Amino acid sequence: MRPTRLAGTLLLTAALCLAEEATVLQLRSAVGDTISRAERDSFHLFPNTASFRHAVMLQLPGSLHFAKIAQADGDSLLQVYYRIMPGQLERIRFLIDYRDFMAEQQKVDSTIAPSLKAFWREIEAHPLRDISGPNVISGPDESPPHPSLLSENRYHMTVLGATAGSALGGCVGSWAGIKVTGEAAATNCLEQNIRVPVYSVSHPVFWTTACCLTALGTTGGYVAGDRLDRTRPATLPLPDEDKEWRTSCAIGAAIPALAAGAGFFLLAGPLHYGRTDLLGDMPDDRSALTILPMALTGVCIAVEITTIGYYIGRIIDRQNAEKVEKKRRESGR
Repeated sequence: MRPTRLAGTLLLTAALCLAEEATVLQLRSAVGDTISRAERDSFHLFPNTASFRHAVMLQLPGSLHFAKIAQADGDSLLQVYYRIMPGQLERIRFLIDYRDFMAEQQKVDSTIAPSLKAFWREIEAHPLRDISGPNVISGPDESPPHPSLLSENRYHMTVLGATAGSALGGCVGSWAGIKVTGEAAATNCLEQNIRVPVYSVSHPVFWTTACCLTALGTTGGYVAGDRLDRTRPATLPLPDEDKEWRTSCAIGAAIPALAAGAGFFLLAGPLHYGRTDLLGDMPDDRSALTILPMALTGVCIAVEITTIGYYIGRIIDRQNAEKVEKKRRESGR
């Protein structure tokens, strides 16, 4: 009985050891199990790894993936490992599948090359000597040392920050810098018996508040967008991804966007966020410059709504391209 138990224990131990071993993962048939130096140069893989000789992709239990790179070190080979996240693995496969397409895209789209550079910097910035122990748990949330390609998050968050900052600045500036100083007869000859309030504006208070809060909101939006751009690699376009829907949705959203922006300005601008009366008089602001913060907010609202329409159209374009790609793969073409 004891020999049987001993044999069972040994078999279980061996099975566990085998389960923990890494298995070689074939990315695509075009490169096989091992990525040679020629294949690396042809498909532009791991461009920042010096003295590259060959590489294999390893898969560990728990959906962990590593690239095992052999580097020339004098007369011997040095092994280094790169942690590959699932999204990065799919992008590498995309680069292999569409090598020629990506080469053409780099010629017509100036953002593609910086995107690929940032993508590979993100992977090759954290080489590991082995994949055992704490090295395996190199955090997936580590930020890459360089910004990723596109700046769409910077743009989007900056507009949002400018919208919020200008609205808050105009509101606070109006209520802090505009005061009621008295009443006067209406300047309209048909309403001479009507008394309207007279306002005095403290320009230093108004403009300091409005400009500082607008700048603060804009800067905060940019910083938030920059962080997103650094931590989220931009999505590369698919070969069949058109721009029909994104263009149509952006144009379609422009009409309600202009209406919303103009409507906001007409409601908030002349009334200074409810601080002044429409028929009131402001001798200190004959040129009506104090409505500029509200005008900026209206413009930002119009831009933001148009941008949202563009993003919706881009999602539709992407889904259509993915459907075409899925059909192509199912048909084996």
